[in-house]
Amino acid sequence: MHFETDTPVNRSEWQTVLTVNLANGVASFDTGVMNLILPTISITLKAPVEIVFWVPLVALISRAAFMPSLGRYSDIHGRKKLLLSGLVIFAVGSFLSGISTTIYELIIYRVVQGVGAASILAVGRAIIVNTVKKENRGYALGTNVSTIYLATTLGTAISGTIISFTSYVGWEQVFIVTGFAALSIIPIAVFALREEGAHSAVRSMDWAGSFLLAGAIGATLSAVTAGVLTNFGTLHIFIEYIRIPIIDFYIYTLWSFSIPVSWLALLALGLTALFFIREYTAARPLLDLRLFMSNITFSVTNMTAFVTYIGTYSLLILLSFYLEVIRGLTPLVSGLLLSLQPLAVTIFAVIGGRLSRRFDNRHLEFAGLLTMLLCLIMLGSTTTDTNLLVTSSLLVGLGAGFGVFSPNNTNLNLSSVKEEDRSLANGVLGMMRHSGQTISLGVATIALDVSLFGLSGSSTFDPAQYIRSLDISFFIGAGLILMAALVYIRYHSRIGRPILASPGTT
Repeated sequence: MHFETDTPVNRSEWQTVLTVNLANGVASFDTGVMNLILPTISITLKAPVEIVFWVPLVALISRAAFMPSLGRYSDIHGRKKLLLSGLVIFAVGSFLSGISTTIYELIIYRVVQGVGAASILAVGRAIIVNTVKKENRGYALGTNVSTIYLATTLGTAISGTIISFTSYVGWEQVFIVTGFAALSIIPIAVFALREEGAHSAVRSMDWAGSFLLAGAIGATLSAVTAGVLTNFGTLHIFIEYIRIPIIDFYIYTLWSFSIPVSWLALLALGLTALFFIREYTAARPLLDLRLFMSNITFSVTNMTAFVTYIGTYSLLILLSFYLEVIRGLTPLVSGLLLSLQPLAVTIFAVIGGRLSRRFDNRHLEFAGLLTMLLCLIMLGSTTTDTNLLVTSSLLVGLGAGFGVFSPNNTNLNLSSVKEEDRSLANGVLGMMRHSGQTISLGVATIALDVSLFGLSGSSTFDPAQYIRSLDISFFIGAGLILMAALVYIRYHSRIGRPILASPGTT
């Protein structure tokens, strides 16, 4: 990959960027794999859909729960070390997932994968921001976002190809290939990355705060997800046996659990309260909550990322049903059409990063928000006979807006904190993104349940009702993006840097 800049090229900088992009790409490749492989897993492991749904979700929840703590740990003990450890953990989780014989084994090993991915993602962008010159950071972060979305797209394409040849290759091999890909990056990272000499002045980890935060986030997102899957009733789990891999030793348990979602919600509230108490009273907290009040840029960029992912993440899933069930497109054609959005992100993330050399990050991030807002409003008028060229164009526009928004949002966020705190900041930003993704899936499912089947639970499918639910989802996303844009304007005006001022205004 060639990185063109307006300043003399520092090869070590761009070797670092390329290595981080490869590592982040492996973790994101896994996300694309999950888009198509779930039905095959459900059939092979004889698992009900409501349980299979946890296979991608536990990875998202693990990433959201552990990224802040792992980011702070790397600030203290070394970012290169954590990235290498993350690649190893991710590979182990991938291999174990590939030899799973039950759905519960797979879910457990997906948590391992999620922790590995959290380690990789928590430090990647912090390494880039600390290594690359300020004038080139936006471009470097743009290539990072571009790589992540390209890897997601490739994951979908490759897993679809493998699934098409299940008579020769099973879904298990997808995980095995992912594991080997992670291992192959380790020697590259060993030689291409250098361990930074300056890390956080805080030399001790707030382990109590770390575990409370991970528990609070995990319990909250699990409660939201379980509530959607069970209609806020009770989550039922049956474990027939426990298998120890490699030696293939079985322990037959016949355990049956029934967990009311209300218990998960109460646990989430309790852990969250304890986390806030801990952070306000600890001498050296994991996350100084006063930072959100004193650093407006940090607060606003986290909030906009959180809201943006809630408003946009699940829309491609909703559109896939529209294209295949209502418009009658084949999965191949539908997949090609939907791939326009991530491909647009891939292209415009680099463009958005390059533009940051000439324009204020704030203006570019705001332009990305407005572009997404306009496209979502226009998608909200989708009907059963909407011209597919119009839909395709709006998907490209949505991807372009996100591509411009994301690298500039990250650059503003990480540049607003001290160098020694950037892995923690990146972890918090990652927590916001992955939490937003999880909540987006839950909100979309609730909207579909109510719009398709009504509160009475009718089982009659009505295409017109589905179209209405789809449009409602687009308008909900537009409303969330609009809220983010308005808050963005207000808070930047309060700090004396109005977002609607000319680019030269300071």
